[in-house]
Amino acid sequence: MKRKYRLNNLDCAACADKIERKISKLTGVKQVNLNFFTKKAAIETDSEEIFCECEKILKKHAGAFEIE
Repeated sequence: MKRKYRLNNLDCAACADKIERKISKLTGVKQVNLNFFTKKAAIETDSEEIFCECEKILKKHAGAFEIE
């Protein structure tokens, strides 16, 4: 399963890197791509529960986000 996000409040390249590293370490995450310049993230996981964990990380470090 793959989901795309728009991270409107992401304003720090180091924060984007931190988010990408944290999400990639979660068990069940197949792939994560986060682009600071476009403020978009794409996450591929095995299950819906993993998306919930990913979204907690996004909210904590990037603030508000929208699912595309």
